[in-house]
Amino acid sequence: MVLPKYKAIASFIAERIDSGEWQEGHPVPSESELAARFAASRMTARKAVDTLVAEQKVTRIAGVGSFVNSPIYRGSLLQIHNIADEIRHRGHQHSAKLISRMRLFPNPNLSAALAADGGTLFKVVILHFEDGRPIQLEERFVNAEHFPDFLQQDFSRITTHAYLSSLAPLTESQLTLEAINPSATLKDTLAIQDDSPCLKLTRHTRSRGVPVSIAILYYPADRYRLTSSFPVTKEGS
Repeated sequence: MVLPKYKAIASFIAERIDSGEWQEGHPVPSESELAARFAASRMTARKAVDTLVAEQKVTRIAGVGSFVNSPIYRGSLLQIHNIADEIRHRGHQHSAKLISRMRLFPNPNLSAALAADGGTLFKVVILHFEDGRPIQLEERFVNAEHFPDFLQQDFSRITTHAYLSSLAPLTESQLTLEAINPSATLKDTLAIQDDSPCLKLTRHTRSRGVPVSIAILYYPADRYRLTSSFPVTKEGS
C-alpha cells in the first residue's frame, strides 16, 4: 500500500531520528526541501513536520526551522520493572553509579513503614544512565534486619530491584507520582534544563504483606514519560 505523501515524509524523518543518524539538535530539512524531494506541496511537507511535532520527535522554532528533540523514554507506571531491563528492551545500554550507601539511625516514620520497629535501616542512592545520559536518580530504603547483606551488593552490576526481588518476590505496591521543581543539586545530577520540572515517584513495595522497600525515584520530565494501561470493563462486571 502506498503511503500518503505526508506520512511518507514523516516516516523518512522519523527513521533517521530513530536510527540515531539524526541526533538531538539536528536540523530537519526545510519544508521547501522536503516538498521538492518528495514532489509534494509545502502544505503536505508542513503536515508531515506537524505530525512529528505532535509526537515530540521534532521541535519547530518560528523563523528558524525544525530540529530533532532529545529522546523521550517511557516506563510503566503500574508495573514494577527492573530499570536495566526496561532500558535494554528499548535497545539501549544501561549503566549505574552508586552515589552513596549508609546505615541510618532509627527514623520513626520510615521504621514504621518498613516494619523495622525502630531498628536499623539501610539507604542507597544510585544514578541510572541510558546510553550514558542520566535518566533516573534512585533513593532506596530497606529494613536492615530483613536484608542484612544489602549494602554489600555491587549496585553498578545488579539493580536494587533485581537483588530484592530475588530474595522477596514483590506482590504489592503503593505509589505516589508528582511533578516537582528540582533543586539545584537534582538539576545538576539529572542534567535537567533550568525551566524543566522533575517527576518524583515514591513507591512502597511488599512481599506477601511484608514491607520490602521504599523507593523514591526522580526522572527528568523533559526526557521521560510514565505510562499505564488497563482493561476497561462494564460497570458492575
